This record gives sequence, C-alpha cells and structure tokens, in this order.
Amino acid sequence: MDSEFYSIKEVACIFGVTEITIRRAIRRGFLIAIRIGNGSKSPYRLSKKAIEKIHQSIIDQQFKKH
Repeated sequence: MDSEFYSIKEVACIFGVTEITIRRAIRRGFLIAIRIGNGSKSPYRLSKKAIEKIHQSIIDQQFKKH
C-alpha cells in the first residue's frame, strides 16, 4: 500500500536539500507537517499531495525562466 505521507528524509531527497533544511522549513512554518505519535521525538510526516504540488510549482517556475 502506498503511503499518503512522506518522511523528512524523503522530502529532503525530492528537493535536493538536507534534512536540517526541511526541519527548519517546518519550524518556520514554510512546510506543514504532523507528528506520528506523542512526544518531541516522534517522527514528522508531510502530505504527499502538498509536497508534490510545491515541487511541481518549482519545476513550472524553472521552465518559465527559460
């Protein structure tokens, strides 16, 4: 079954940045994430739909520049 969420590591790979960058974006409110479980060590998950929409927007902007 395909999950509807990405991990921080997966999102970092998609955007070609570090996991720290994704964590900063979450903390600053640029990306919305939910925690799975209770506690400060619980892993974050990010919606696939939202991440794919942002990624496509970035790709579209790159093509408009050229």
